[in-house]
Amino acid sequence: MANNEEQGLLIMTDKTNKSARPKSLIQAISEIEQFSVAEMHSELPEGSLPTEANFSFYDVGIKSSILSGFVIALTTPLMMAAGDKLLPVFGDRELTFFDRIFSVLITITFPVSFALFIFVILTKSYAGNITRKAINSLVGSISAGNIGMAILISLLYHYIALIFLSSDNVISAIRRVNGIFFVPRLNIDWNVIYWRIMDFKAVLIPSSYFIAFINLLFVGIVSLAVVIGRHRTKVRKEFLREWE
Repeated sequence: MANNEEQGLLIMTDKTNKSARPKSLIQAISEIEQFSVAEMHSELPEGSLPTEANFSFYDVGIKSSILSGFVIALTTPLMMAAGDKLLPVFGDRELTFFDRIFSVLITITFPVSFALFIFVILTKSYAGNITRKAINSLVGSISAGNIGMAILISLLYHYIALIFLSSDNVISAIRRVNGIFFVPRLNIDWNVIYWRIMDFKAVLIPSSYFIAFINLLFVGIVSLAVVIGRHRTKVRKEFLREWE
Protein backbone atom coordinates (compact mmCIF):
# COMPACT_ATOMS: atom_id res chain seq x y z
CA MET A 1 0.00 0.00 0.00
CA ALA A 2 2.81 2.38 0.92
CA ASN A 3 4.62 1.61 -2.34
CA ASN A 4 1.47 2.40 -4.32
CA GLU A 5 1.05 5.74 -2.52
CA GLU A 6 4.72 6.63 -3.14
CA GLN A 7 4.38 5.63 -6.79
CA GLY A 8 1.27 7.79 -7.16
CA LEU A 9 3.04 10.70 -5.54
CA LEU A 10 6.03 10.29 -7.85
CA ILE A 11 3.72 10.25 -10.89
CA MET A 12 1.96 13.40 -9.64
CA THR A 13 5.29 15.10 -9.01
CA ASP A 14 6.59 14.14 -12.46
CA LYS A 15 3.48 15.51 -14.16
CA THR A 16 3.71 18.66 -12.09
CA ASN A 17 7.31 19.25 -13.13
CA LYS A 18 6.48 18.89 -16.82
CA SER A 19 3.45 21.20 -16.76
CA ALA A 20 4.60 23.88 -14.32
CA ARG A 21 5.11 26.57 -16.95
CA PRO A 22 1.83 28.50 -16.80
CA LYS A 23 0.88 30.84 -19.61
CA SER A 24 -2.20 32.35 -17.96
CA LEU A 25 -3.54 33.10 -14.49
CA ILE A 26 -5.86 30.08 -14.58
CA GLN A 27 -2.93 27.80 -15.44
CA ALA A 28 -0.81 29.33 -12.67
CA ILE A 29 -3.57 28.80 -10.10
CA SER A 30 -4.03 25.23 -11.35
CA GLU A 31 -0.31 24.51 -10.90
CA ILE A 32 -0.44 25.89 -7.36
CA GLU A 33 -3.40 23.60 -6.62
CA GLN A 34 -1.44 20.62 -7.96
CA PHE A 35 1.58 21.48 -5.82
CA SER A 36 -0.69 21.90 -2.82
CA VAL A 37 -2.32 18.49 -3.24
CA ALA A 38 1.07 16.79 -3.73
CA GLU A 39 2.60 18.44 -0.66
CA MET A 40 -0.30 17.42 1.57
CA HIS A 41 1.15 13.90 1.34
CA SER A 42 4.86 14.67 1.30
CA GLU A 43 7.18 17.65 0.81
CA LEU A 44 8.26 17.92 -2.81
CA PRO A 45 12.01 18.03 -3.54
CA GLU A 46 13.55 21.48 -4.01
CA GLY A 47 14.02 21.02 -7.77
CA SER A 48 10.31 20.50 -8.37
CA LEU A 49 9.98 24.15 -9.38
CA PRO A 50 13.05 25.01 -11.48
CA THR A 51 14.05 28.59 -12.23
CA GLU A 52 12.44 28.68 -15.67
CA ALA A 53 9.09 27.48 -14.31
CA ASN A 54 9.34 29.84 -11.35
CA PHE A 55 9.88 32.82 -13.65
CA SER A 56 6.76 31.85 -15.60
CA PHE A 57 4.74 32.60 -12.45
CA TYR A 58 6.34 36.07 -12.36
CA ASP A 59 5.47 36.53 -16.03
CA VAL A 60 1.83 35.56 -15.50
CA GLY A 61 1.54 37.83 -12.46
CA ILE A 62 2.93 40.87 -14.26
CA LYS A 63 0.75 40.33 -17.35
CA SER A 64 -2.38 39.85 -15.22
CA SER A 65 -1.74 43.04 -13.25
CA ILE A 66 -1.12 45.01 -16.45
CA LEU A 67 -4.41 43.77 -17.91
CA SER A 68 -6.28 44.64 -14.72
CA GLY A 69 -4.59 48.05 -14.66
CA PHE A 70 -5.62 48.86 -18.23
CA VAL A 71 -9.24 47.89 -17.57
CA ILE A 72 -9.57 50.06 -14.49
CA ALA A 73 -7.62 52.90 -16.14
CA LEU A 74 -10.16 53.01 -18.97
CA THR A 75 -13.31 52.61 -16.89
CA THR A 76 -12.54 54.87 -13.91
CA PRO A 77 -12.54 58.23 -15.80
CA LEU A 78 -15.81 57.21 -17.45
CA MET A 79 -17.30 56.45 -14.05
CA MET A 80 -16.11 59.80 -12.67
CA ALA A 81 -17.40 61.63 -15.75
CA ALA A 82 -20.80 59.97 -15.35
CA GLY A 83 -20.85 60.99 -11.70
CA ASP A 84 -20.20 64.61 -12.72
CA LYS A 85 -23.03 64.40 -15.30
CA LEU A 86 -20.61 64.63 -18.22
CA LEU A 87 -21.68 61.26 -19.62
CA PRO A 88 -25.13 59.69 -19.58
CA VAL A 89 -25.89 56.34 -17.97
CA PHE A 90 -28.76 54.51 -19.68
CA GLY A 91 -29.29 57.65 -21.77
CA ASP A 92 -29.80 60.01 -18.82
CA ARG A 93 -27.33 62.49 -17.34
CA GLU A 94 -29.38 62.85 -14.15
CA LEU A 95 -28.16 59.77 -12.32
CA THR A 96 -30.23 57.92 -9.77
CA PHE A 97 -28.66 56.18 -6.79
CA PHE A 98 -28.76 52.85 -8.66
CA ASP A 99 -27.15 54.43 -11.75
CA ARG A 100 -24.23 55.55 -9.59
CA ILE A 101 -23.92 52.12 -8.00
CA PHE A 102 -24.00 50.50 -11.45
CA SER A 103 -21.23 52.77 -12.78
CA VAL A 104 -19.05 52.00 -9.75
CA LEU A 105 -19.64 48.26 -10.10
CA ILE A 106 -18.63 48.33 -13.76
CA THR A 107 -15.32 49.89 -12.71
CA ILE A 108 -14.42 47.68 -9.76
CA THR A 109 -15.94 44.33 -10.79
CA PHE A 110 -12.95 43.10 -12.80
CA PRO A 111 -10.12 43.88 -10.33
CA VAL A 112 -12.12 42.93 -7.23
CA SER A 113 -13.37 39.65 -8.77
CA PHE A 114 -9.79 38.96 -9.88
CA ALA A 115 -8.53 39.50 -6.30
CA LEU A 116 -11.32 37.44 -4.68
CA PHE A 117 -10.69 34.56 -7.10
CA ILE A 118 -7.04 34.45 -6.03
CA PHE A 119 -8.08 34.87 -2.37
CA VAL A 120 -10.36 31.82 -2.42
CA ILE A 121 -7.73 29.57 -4.01
CA LEU A 122 -4.79 30.64 -1.88
CA THR A 123 -6.61 30.49 1.45
CA LYS A 124 -7.47 26.82 0.91
CA SER A 125 -4.08 25.78 -0.54
CA TYR A 126 -1.61 23.79 1.53
CA ALA A 127 1.51 25.96 1.42
CA GLY A 128 4.39 23.51 1.49
CA ASN A 129 7.86 24.56 0.39
CA ILE A 130 7.27 24.38 -3.37
CA THR A 131 3.69 25.63 -3.18
CA ARG A 132 4.84 28.58 -1.08
CA LYS A 133 7.56 29.36 -3.60
CA ALA A 134 5.06 29.39 -6.47
CA ILE A 135 2.60 31.51 -4.46
CA ASN A 136 5.31 34.01 -3.54
CA SER A 137 6.31 34.36 -7.19
CA LEU A 138 2.73 34.85 -8.40
CA VAL A 139 1.51 37.12 -5.61
CA GLY A 140 4.75 39.09 -5.48
CA SER A 141 4.65 39.85 -9.19
CA ILE A 142 0.93 40.68 -9.12
CA SER A 143 1.42 43.04 -6.17
CA ALA A 144 4.45 44.71 -7.74
CA GLY A 145 2.61 45.01 -11.05
CA ASN A 146 -0.47 46.58 -9.45
CA ILE A 147 1.58 49.09 -7.49
CA GLY A 148 3.62 49.89 -10.59
CA MET A 149 0.48 50.37 -12.70
CA ALA A 150 -1.05 52.62 -10.03
CA ILE A 151 2.05 54.83 -10.06
CA LEU A 152 2.27 54.86 -13.86
CA ILE A 153 -1.42 55.70 -14.32
CA SER A 154 -1.24 58.42 -11.67
CA LEU A 155 1.74 60.04 -13.39
CA LEU A 156 0.08 59.73 -16.80
CA TYR A 157 -3.23 61.24 -15.66
CA HIS A 158 -1.49 64.09 -13.84
CA TYR A 159 0.57 64.82 -16.96
CA ILE A 160 -2.51 64.80 -19.18
CA ALA A 161 -4.56 66.95 -16.80
CA LEU A 162 -1.87 69.49 -15.86
CA ILE A 163 0.27 69.73 -19.00
CA PHE A 164 -1.12 68.03 -22.11
CA LEU A 165 -4.66 69.41 -21.66
CA SER A 166 -3.66 72.75 -20.20
CA SER A 167 -5.79 75.70 -21.33
CA ASP A 168 -3.03 77.05 -23.57
CA ASN A 169 -2.45 73.69 -25.26
CA VAL A 170 -6.15 73.08 -25.86
CA ILE A 171 -6.69 76.59 -27.27
CA SER A 172 -3.64 76.18 -29.50
CA ALA A 173 -4.90 72.82 -30.77
CA ILE A 174 -8.36 74.27 -31.48
CA ARG A 175 -6.83 77.11 -33.48
CA ARG A 176 -4.77 74.68 -35.56
CA VAL A 177 -7.76 72.48 -36.31
CA ASN A 178 -9.93 75.50 -37.10
CA GLY A 179 -7.21 76.70 -39.47
CA ILE A 180 -7.76 73.75 -41.79
CA PHE A 181 -9.46 75.17 -44.89
CA PHE A 182 -12.79 73.28 -44.71
CA VAL A 183 -13.26 73.26 -40.90
CA PRO A 184 -14.66 76.84 -40.54
CA ARG A 185 -17.48 75.86 -42.92
CA LEU A 186 -18.66 73.21 -40.42
CA ASN A 187 -19.80 75.89 -37.96
CA ILE A 188 -18.42 74.02 -34.94
CA ASP A 189 -19.03 75.60 -31.53
CA TRP A 190 -15.45 75.48 -30.26
CA ASN A 191 -16.43 77.12 -27.00
CA VAL A 192 -18.57 74.09 -26.11
CA ILE A 193 -15.79 71.68 -27.09
CA TYR A 194 -13.25 73.63 -25.05
CA TRP A 195 -15.33 73.46 -21.87
CA ARG A 196 -16.15 69.80 -22.44
CA ILE A 197 -12.43 69.07 -22.53
CA MET A 198 -11.83 71.18 -19.42
CA ASP A 199 -14.65 69.39 -17.57
CA PHE A 200 -13.41 65.95 -18.57
CA LYS A 201 -9.79 66.61 -17.62
CA ALA A 202 -11.00 67.61 -14.14
CA VAL A 203 -11.93 63.97 -13.44
CA LEU A 204 -8.50 62.56 -14.32
CA ILE A 205 -6.68 63.41 -11.10
CA PRO A 206 -9.48 62.10 -8.83
CA SER A 207 -9.55 59.01 -11.05
CA SER A 208 -5.85 58.41 -10.41
CA TYR A 209 -6.46 58.44 -6.65
CA PHE A 210 -9.39 56.03 -7.00
CA ILE A 211 -7.26 53.70 -9.13
CA ALA A 212 -4.48 53.80 -6.53
CA PHE A 213 -7.02 52.90 -3.82
CA ILE A 214 -8.43 49.95 -5.82
CA ASN A 215 -4.95 48.64 -6.63
CA LEU A 216 -3.87 48.87 -2.99
CA LEU A 217 -7.09 47.10 -2.01
CA PHE A 218 -6.23 44.39 -4.53
CA VAL A 219 -2.74 43.99 -3.06
CA GLY A 220 -4.22 43.88 0.44
CA ILE A 221 -6.68 41.12 -0.49
CA VAL A 222 -4.11 38.82 -2.09
CA SER A 223 -1.57 39.49 0.69
CA LEU A 224 -4.18 38.60 3.29
CA ALA A 225 -4.86 35.39 1.36
CA VAL A 226 -1.18 34.44 1.65
CA VAL A 227 -1.20 35.05 5.41
CA ILE A 228 -4.40 33.04 5.95
CA GLY A 229 -3.13 30.20 3.74
CA ARG A 230 0.14 29.95 5.64
CA HIS A 231 -1.67 30.02 8.98
CA ARG A 232 -3.96 27.18 7.90
CA THR A 233 -0.95 25.22 6.67
CA LYS A 234 0.77 25.70 10.03
CA VAL A 235 -2.35 24.54 11.89
CA ARG A 236 -2.60 21.46 9.68
CA LYS A 237 1.07 20.58 10.20
CA GLU A 238 0.69 20.88 13.98
CA PHE A 239 -2.45 18.76 13.90
CA LEU A 240 -0.76 16.01 11.89
CA ARG A 241 2.31 16.16 14.13
CA GLU A 242 0.14 15.54 17.20
CA TRP A 243 -1.37 12.44 15.62
CA GLU A 244 1.87 10.88 14.49
